[in-house]
Amino acid sequence: MRSATPDSGNTPVCVVVRLPELGRYEAHQPGDDRVMGWLNYRIEGAVMVISSTTTVPEFRGRGVASELTRTALDDAVAQGLSVDALCWYVAEFIERNPRYYSLQV
Repeated sequence: MRSATPDSGNTPVCVVVRLPELGRYEAHQPGDDRVMGWLNYRIEGAVMVISSTTTVPEFRGRGVASELTRTALDDAVAQGLSVDALCWYVAEFIERNPRYYSLQV
């Protein structure tokens, strides 16, 4: 579990939880644990295939998808996996963040 980057105050944007049994990461709202969004993935050999990222409409524009993506990519780095970004958002995130370039298959 990981807390997302704080906004202008001390409250994190979201808390990201890895649920490998479901093949997803979920972003939860701090305090009431409501699901704010999720990222779906599967592991194929040494590749993390990221198929989709979804943010619940009322939470859009807060950085939820960024935190989900960053957490998944950091986990891929830690596990020595490459990434196949089928999700357009994740592909664009990698393009905007050069430190993740080397993960792409």
